[in-house]
Amino acid sequence: MANAIPVLETDRLILSPIQEVDFIDMIKLFSDKEVLAHMKGGLYALFKENLEKSIYYDDALIIRKKEDNSFIGFICCYQFIDKKKGAIKYSQMWAALLPEYWGQGYGTEATEKMVDFAFMGMKTPWICVNIYQPNHAAGGVLKKCGFTFHTVYKIKNVPYDQYRYIRGDYVDKIDGLKKDAYDYTFSLTEGPYSYENPIRKIDSIKFIEQPTEYMCGQSVIAMLAGVSIDDVIKAMRTDIGTSVAEIGGALYYYGIKHGKTRKRATNDTILPDICILSMKLPGYGHWSLYYKGTYYDPEFGVSDKLPENAVLNHYWEIFN
Repeated sequence: MANAIPVLETDRLILSPIQEVDFIDMIKLFSDKEVLAHMKGGLYALFKENLEKSIYYDDALIIRKKEDNSFIGFICCYQFIDKKKGAIKYSQMWAALLPEYWGQGYGTEATEKMVDFAFMGMKTPWICVNIYQPNHAAGGVLKKCGFTFHTVYKIKNVPYDQYRYIRGDYVDKIDGLKKDAYDYTFSLTEGPYSYENPIRKIDSIKFIEQPTEYMCGQSVIAMLAGVSIDDVIKAMRTDIGTSVAEIGGALYYYGIKHGKTRKRATNDTILPDICILSMKLPGYGHWSLYYKGTYYDPEFGVSDKLPENAVLNHYWEIFN
């Protein structure tokens, strides 16, 4: 896990790590209909449902006004890690403000500060932000802060605009100007396991059902490692949909030896004894687990065949 982000200050704002005393304000934020209308699906609904877990996320900060300490919202900068190199591959930011503070420059001010810290403190190579498409105001804030539009993609048929910012572009922009000095060194705590000392020998699988529709990846890792979903969430530092990089990072963390790359597959492919499956179901992607002729699917249960309507895309072999 990375070091916690320190308290950050701007002319009008204080950005500080989330504490339990902030939960009431956070519940207010994620109960606001105007806020939720601009944050369809994804992290935000889950953050509201699992607020207590937010104290594990060292990269989430509360935003308050300096003059009266009033709560404005929150901002987060999550790092995607190369576990083998012990370095940040890239970072992803997101934020939410209470409606009464929209249009007053607070979002821009907080974002600019977080960008500066990400590039000059964390030394992240690049940052991305995914915006639910109807949220045009957020796109405008990002452009003011130096982000450029990158691509459009869909998650469960919901369109998102992705904006990106490269560290080299930021450094060039501020060259010759005073740069904030951050007393901060990013570090990554290595997992307690390795290929030579894995968490366990995989000689059986105990089925684990995914607790939410977003947590198929965590459930697959939990079944392989023989640990609880909560343990995997802490190790992966996410309780939302997982990327290939995050699944790979979790395998490294638990010392589960696996193929260097995923292999293309179809529903007729003869699979190795143990492998993680990535598949397409109507409207969404999905992770599943195959073990010696049986499919242990976090959503659909234990079966001798793929889920109905599933299209197998890749498999990732696990070596025991």
